[in-house]
Parts: sequence; structure tokens; C-alpha cells
Amino acid sequence: MKKTTFTVLTICFFAQIIIAQNWNNNWPILKTYEGKYIEEVAMPLGGIGTGTVSVGGRGDLRDWEIMNRGALGYLPAFKFVGPTIANGPFFALYYKEQNKDAAIKVLEGPVSTKEYYGDWGADAVNSGFPRFEETTFSAAYPLAQINFQHKDVPLDIRLEAFNPLIMGDADKSGIPVAILRYVITNKTDKPIETSVVGMVPNYIGVDGWSGKPKDNYNDYKESNDIKGLYMYSNGVDKKDVNWGTMALTTLSQGEVSYRTSWARLGWNWTFREFWDDFIEDGELTDHPESRKVVDGDGKTTFMDGHNVTEAGKIETPPATLAVKQTLQPGESKKVTFMLTWHFPNRKAWDAGVSYSWGYGKDTIVGNYYTTQYKDAWDVAEKTANKFDDLEEETVNFVSKLVDSDIPEVLKEAGLFNLNNLRSQTVFRTADGLPFGYEGTGSVKGTKIGASKSSGWGFGTCSHVWNYESTVPFVFGDLSTKFREVEFLHTVNDDGGQSYRVTLPIENSKKYTGRAADGQMGTLIKIYRDWQLSGDDAKLKEMWPNIKKSMAFAWTGIWDKDKDGVMEGEQHNTMDIAYRGPNPQMAAWYLGALKASEKMANHIGDKAFAKTCKTLFDKGNKWIDANIFNGEFYEHHIPEGTSKIAQLGKGCLVDQLVGQYLSHTAGLGYVLNENHVQTTLKSIMKYNYIDNFNDHFNTFRSFALGEEAGLVMASYPNEGTLLDFPFPYYTELMTGFEYSTAAHMLYEGQTENGLQIFKDIRNRYDGYKRNPFNEGEYGHRYARAMAAWAGILGYTGFNYSAVDKTINFNAKAGTYFWSNGYQYGTLTIQNNTKGKKVALTVENGSITLKSFTLNGYGKVKFKKEKVFSKTTNVTFIVKENN
Repeated sequence: MKKTTFTVLTICFFAQIIIAQNWNNNWPILKTYEGKYIEEVAMPLGGIGTGTVSVGGRGDLRDWEIMNRGALGYLPAFKFVGPTIANGPFFALYYKEQNKDAAIKVLEGPVSTKEYYGDWGADAVNSGFPRFEETTFSAAYPLAQINFQHKDVPLDIRLEAFNPLIMGDADKSGIPVAILRYVITNKTDKPIETSVVGMVPNYIGVDGWSGKPKDNYNDYKESNDIKGLYMYSNGVDKKDVNWGTMALTTLSQGEVSYRTSWARLGWNWTFREFWDDFIEDGELTDHPESRKVVDGDGKTTFMDGHNVTEAGKIETPPATLAVKQTLQPGESKKVTFMLTWHFPNRKAWDAGVSYSWGYGKDTIVGNYYTTQYKDAWDVAEKTANKFDDLEEETVNFVSKLVDSDIPEVLKEAGLFNLNNLRSQTVFRTADGLPFGYEGTGSVKGTKIGASKSSGWGFGTCSHVWNYESTVPFVFGDLSTKFREVEFLHTVNDDGGQSYRVTLPIENSKKYTGRAADGQMGTLIKIYRDWQLSGDDAKLKEMWPNIKKSMAFAWTGIWDKDKDGVMEGEQHNTMDIAYRGPNPQMAAWYLGALKASEKMANHIGDKAFAKTCKTLFDKGNKWIDANIFNGEFYEHHIPEGTSKIAQLGKGCLVDQLVGQYLSHTAGLGYVLNENHVQTTLKSIMKYNYIDNFNDHFNTFRSFALGEEAGLVMASYPNEGTLLDFPFPYYTELMTGFEYSTAAHMLYEGQTENGLQIFKDIRNRYDGYKRNPFNEGEYGHRYARAMAAWAGILGYTGFNYSAVDKTINFNAKAGTYFWSNGYQYGTLTIQNNTKGKKVALTVENGSITLKSFTLNGYGKVKFKKEKVFSKTTNVTFIVKENN
């Protein structure tokens, strides 16, 4: 009997768990965070170049960064009399069972214990709300699901939060919207009244860095399929960087009520008045009528719609929207909200503080996304009109990746770091050209006293952005526009590129710095992007400046004797100038020469192609013969030259970064294959730290305690450590780790490559750090988007629209692929005749002349074969003997 009872109780217990963890089965899930591991989770919602709002692990909205500047940590909130609670953005649930009192709970998990203790009690916004006991956060970026659990709530509640991510379509992926859909299920055998309310303060005019709201108002509107509140300002200067519009709307068919503002009352009565109104029946009562109120100091003021004396007006009036509906037993209903925004006045490299980066700091360069919409309400209307298609396309793209046989950690790193592209790290000016900081800033700065800035490292710094491999393989057209900036706007008359772009674009060359790694990397990237697009016209348009940029290497300050080896002053991403031959610049240079030779041949510039090939052959031979020490490549500092801030005979983590990027571009080896593979093993041997408690670090700490990873440089041979080596040598940074680990995957060193990826993602585990924010010089750092190359290296994917070829590794399984324009899957099955292959294309089509399984076999099609979603093509690849 006891055994039977235990079984029944166990079944009931697990049934409750299953109900509590009720996910949307149509959405893929890659990673789940719960318990302490939701502490730092905050997934940004927004479009490319639009800014974002983040949904936190407990279901809250935080990090409001939608007004043209990075503002991590900023939360618009208001309080009237201190000490009182502060009210900031929230969503809350009203529910009423039959014959029971109504209840309200904010749709958030417990307040973090980090916010329990301030000068006036808890430092958390909305801390006075009853809330849920725990949350579980599951995600496959940009799709997040949050389950809210409380033992006394008779409903299952799930938040589905996302923004459109349409592979190959930067416009559809550049919508300024955060979509929040609450799915509510009645777990009882009786009807339950429910109402979901959302509140967003109209804080137009202030962004956490500067400004002040003035004459802000909210209007209720209805149009087409949406209802909601339109937020605007009559007082903020229309030329101000913080001027614009916002909207909180719903697509739901339930009973909609609203407040254009709250009553401004003294002490905590404002919040109490809202509470009493909402808990009465789950509906909101607006305040259009005249109302006499008494504020905290006893003064009498009057409210009459928008005509309110200053003493009685809330400067950031809360736009509050509720959707009420009754759920029958076992019934589920959805309540969908959209937060949209429209802030057109972006300034050039605006740091948000007393100083700004670069030139033209007060010049309005605008936002591309605001040229596509009239205002925030227009954004909501247009998004609603294509809502289902946007969601379906997003889910399909992410699902194809998540459901593939690529290791989970590679999918996680690639997808989750893609969010950097949607953050304020990246923006597009009104003409559509893209630009990027290195990283974004926090409104709180740091405890160790660093300066504050909304953006760090202006100018789409080429030696930082060279590492990323996400944009070209997910948004090909956008990647080509980055190349346009580099080759149509930053190449000077002498062929040297300004490695930081100044704005406005007509002043793009005012920055006079030259970076050897930055410039050589752009030449590999333009070759790669041309191969992916097959756009000969664009290549021809840029060719004169491509040629000048390549020739600058031997006519400028780097390869002075024109022998294929850089020995001059070589400024680079270590923020130093190498003196003498070194592996980091060598691989960049050789990759650029090889890429330029191939482009020159295609263009028909045979003489320039020959020059590049001659220099490549010389440089390739000399580097492998002279600076490879049997384990790795060394930096040779010329005799009599200062050794301060140099690498010397250290083992550098990214000494092969040019080879890494050359692999992603399909250029093959630019250094000796055996030496390359030996070097990667040496990097793992000498630069890998498995416990940072035992590591001496002289600079910034991006790994601590028992965490593990690859440090920038090691000096394994006795007596080789310089007295004053380059400044970052003891550090660890994810972009360098990812590029090196992805390179290991390309070389078949799979165990080591995966280990590095795992170490990084273990550091960003949701408890210690936010899994959607890998930092370096600022947050959401551009270099971290090298993570996508892990997918490329593991699958061996290479595609050429020019040659009409595609390559994959030969391991059996189903693998995701994308070329920046199309995406799909490849399924490989072992067969008695060879390998049975099925190649699918999910959008558009690709045309192939040949198909190759790397190291196994190749099929040449008798006729060019078109692959599209409507074709179902399978074929056999036979093993080469």
C-alpha cells in the first residue's frame, strides 16, 4: 500500500513539473537557465541598428538602450517621495477564481538578493509587488521562453519573447520591436478571470546619459489589428538625440483597457491608487476627468486630461495597457504585446558623456530604420500586418540550426553572440551604411574607476571587426555594405586605409591611423564576401581601391623591401606596433596577397595578380623557413630595436588569425599545413589555463577563480619573457579564443576546439555573467562574433557563388549551413556505394557545378544543378581512391 501511494504521489509530482515546464513545442530550445543561473541572464530584444530592451531571467525588462546610445543598466523609473518604492516598466497578472478574492502578481520571479540591501531597503524597482516564486528561462536566440511558477497560482503562465531574425534579410531583422506574448492556461475545473497589464513610462527625452523629459503624453489609439498607447513629447526638442516616439500595443482580442497616465499622488498613494483600480475587476480606469489631488507636501493641484499643472503632472507618464479575458477549465489563451520605438536623431560616434569619439560629434547622421517608418505606431502596424510570417521565418531559421547535429556549444556560442549585431554596438546611418563600435558602455561605469561611455572604440575598428564571421554568413548584403564603407570611403590616395571611420561619411578619412592587420584583413574579407555573393559588379566597383590597399603594404611602412614579409612598424590590434617579422602580421599579409591574386585574375589584371603571387610565394617560403621554431611561430625583433611593448619569442594565441580568416574565405593554406597544425597544438599546450586562481594577470580580468581558457601569450622557453611585453599578454578575451578554437576545428583538432568553446560558455553561464553579453573593451563586443566560425569549422562549409561550388566535411549526420543569402541543411548517410547526400535550401536557390565532401570525394554535375525549397535532390558521393 505504501509503495502504491508513493507511486501515485510521484506521478502527481511529475505531472505538476510537466505542467510547470510547459514550453511552446514549435519554438526550438537550445539552453535552459534556472535557480541561481538566471541571475545575470538578460536577452536583448530589438533589430539590427535599432537598439534593444532586454528581457531578464526572472521575466523583467531591463537595460533600456533604444535611444541611440548604449546604456547597459539603465531602467526608466519614477518615484515621487523618498523613501518609497520606485515604479519602472512591468507586466503583471490579475486573476480571480470563483468565490475567491482577486489577486495580482507581477510577472517576474524573486528579486535578486543582490538588490535586497540599499540605503532605504531593497534597491529593486517594483519591489513592492507580490511576485512568482521562481522562473525558468529557456532560449535559442532570439527566441526566449520563461515559465513562472507559484504554488498558489491556479494558472500556468509562460512568456514567449522574441524579435524577428530573418536570415539574409537585414531589413526584416532590423525592426525596432520587442515582442512579448504571455500564454496563460487554466489548471482548474472552473472558469478564471485573468488580465495581463503592461506599464512603460514615457521617458522620451532622457536615456540614462543626458536629457530631460518635457511635456510627454500618451494617447490611446486603435488601427487595423492593434490597440494601444502611443507615446510622444511636445516639449523635447525634435532635433535632440533623445527625441522620438514609442508605442505599447496589443494584438490580442480580449477586453482592452488603458491608462494614459497615473494619478500623481503623494507618498506611495500613486501606486496604491493603480493597485486598487486594477484589482477591483482587472480593468484600468483612465483619468480624463478633472480630479483634485493632494500631493506629499499638502499642496493642492488639479488634473484635467493633458491640461495639468506641473505640480500634478508625472514627467514620465506611465503608458498602461491591460487585456482581460476569461479562461474556461483547461483552456489556454495568449496575450501579445509589442513595444516599438522610433528615435531618428543619432549623432556621429556619440559617447553620451562630455566627450565623444571621432569627428562630427554633433552631426546628426540619422538611423536607417527610422527612414522605413513614420513613427513607433507605424512600426507596430507594419509589424502586426506580417507578424505570423515574421515569427514563422524566425523559428524556421533557428530551428534548422538547433535541430542539426552540430555540437550544442557551437550553436549556443554562434547564436547567442549574434545578439551583438542587434545591440547599440552596431548602427546604420540614414543612408543604410553600417558602422560599429568595438563595444557598448554601462551607465554605471565600473567600480574600479574606469571612465564612462555609451560606446567604446569608435569607427568600426578594422583590426577588431576582422575577427567576426557572423555577418557575412547570416546577412550577406549587410556584410557587403561593411566592405563598401572600407573600400569606397576609407581608402586614402596613398592606398592606406583609415582603420577607424570618422563620420559623417564625407569626413570618413580624417582619422589618419593605419593598421597592418586591419587593412590586410579587409582584403581577405572582400574576397570572402565576393565569393559568397558572386557580385562581380560590386567587386569591379571596389577594385581600384582594393588594388591600392594591397599595394600600400609594400609602398608604405610595412613591407619596405617588397619581399612578402612585413618588417616595418606594424600597428595592430594589440594597440602596439610590432617591429620586425612576426606571425600575426605574416598570416594576415599572406592571406591578403592570395586573395588579391585571385581577385586580380578574375578582373583580368594579370600583371597585378603576378605581383601578388610572387610576393606570396616569397613570403610564404621565408616565414616558414625563418620564424617557425619547431613548435610555433616567433616574433623576430631586429637587433638594436626597442623591445618595449613587443611580443618577442612568445607563443601568441592568435598568431594564425590570418590563416583562420583565410579558411573561412575558402583560400586554403597560406602557411605550411603541418606547421599550422603543430602551432595550434602548442597554443593549447602553452596558453591554456585550467584554473585562474593560479594565474598571474597584469591587466583586465575576464576569467577568474576556477574558470579556464586561452590566455593571449605564453613564454614557455626559459629567458624569453620580455621585461615589458605587449600589455595584454596575460589577459584572456573571447574573440581571440573563438577564432583560435574555430581554427582548431578546421584543422580537425576537434576535442581542443570544443573545449575552448565550452570554457567560454561556462564563464557566461547566467550566474557569473550574462550569456548574451561577452565583453572586452565594453559590452557585447564585436570580436566575439567570431563564434559563428565554430559552425563553419566543424561542418567544413565553404561556398562560392563565383565558382558555383559547395564543400562540407564528410561525417554522417544532418548539418545546418548558411551563406549569408540562403540557408538549409545537409544530410549525409553512409552507403555501400559511398555517401548518400541530401542538400536542402530553405529560402531562394543556389546553383552548383560541383559538390565536395572534404577529404572524401567530389561530384561534378553534368549540368549546373539548381537547389531550392521545391527540389528534393539526393545523390551519391563516391570515395576518391
